[in-house]
Amino acid sequence: MVVEGLKGVLELLNSSIVTKRIYATSSSDIEEISHHARECGVDICEVSTKDMEIMSSMKKAPGVLAVGEISYSNEENLISQIKNPSNSIPTLLMLDDLADPGNVGTLIRTAHWFGLAGVVCSPKTSDVWNAKAIQSSMGSVFNIPIIVSDLAQIITSHNLSCATLDASGTSIYESHEIPNTIIVGSESHGISVELREKSDTVWAIPGSGNAESLNASIAGAIVCSEISRRWSLNS
Repeated sequence: MVVEGLKGVLELLNSSIVTKRIYATSSSDIEEISHHARECGVDICEVSTKDMEIMSSMKKAPGVLAVGEISYSNEENLISQIKNPSNSIPTLLMLDDLADPGNVGTLIRTAHWFGLAGVVCSPKTSDVWNAKAIQSSMGSVFNIPIIVSDLAQIITSHNLSCATLDASGTSIYESHEIPNTIIVGSESHGISVELREKSDTVWAIPGSGNAESLNASIAGAIVCSEISRRWSLNS
């Protein structure tokens, strides 16, 4: 994977994920990155501004980027976080075929911010290591357990309680549950039929305006915030 920008590269260096190499232009202010790179034994290669523009996927090349080793968590680790919670809320955020990498990254950042146990992406969800997803996550992608797996299989295999988001559901504020999983569906198609059938409850987010729907990442953020509030009241 490629990580671009000062903050992203620093987050990568400070995480448990392996940084393989860093590229920077001579004009970049990378003193802090250089310090961490030396501690981690990572080489920094100086490149021209033109080469950086070619390497970068951004409209304006940031001046520094890194290549990191892709690393996922494992299913056993995520389930243990739910069954034996320690420092996290025993709830997983599940992403069902989300296509927009920006939404994926934002939802990962949201789950990390509110202290959820981890994120599970369906195989058709946009790659979490996509450059846009990494940028949108602001480094959270390196710091919260993430796996890619069949959502229905995980729910069934581990007998997890499940809440899905859909405008046709009942208001989330009429509930006090803290489910094992929250599922955010595809921006275009919503929750799949299979997952809807496995849901213990379907939540809607009430509104008084005339907009057709909420953005997937906004809806996910509202629900994660509510789950965090409930957990703090029970702790």
